[in-house]
Amino acid sequence: RNRPVKYNRELVGTTLRAMQRVKEIQTRREEIYYKRRMKDAKSAQRVAEKVELKQNIEILAPAAADKEKVLLNIAEKAKAKNATKKGRAAAIAAVAARQAGEGMDTE
Repeated sequence: RNRPVKYNRELVGTTLRAMQRVKEIQTRREEIYYKRRMKDAKSAQRVAEKVELKQNIEILAPAAADKEKVLLNIAEKAKAKNATKKGRAAAIAAVAARQAGEGMDTE
């Protein structure tokens, strides 16, 4: 029972592979356990954040007004940008039409 085992290269190799496999299984189980715990914690945290928002909504009122202004500015900038794109596209089309018309005259 307490006799030393004679060195066997194959036995050592299989033992090391088994140890690696056990470690992989252990880490996978730890990750799954952690994810399950955090899933419950995340839902509890969301509930706590909603309660806090309901209690302190007056703090966010000025920020919401600023957000509307920012959104309006963004919309205006987008409209201006689209208008310049349309203007450029029209100018490019006009130049192309002129070149096509000149190409027909020279033939």
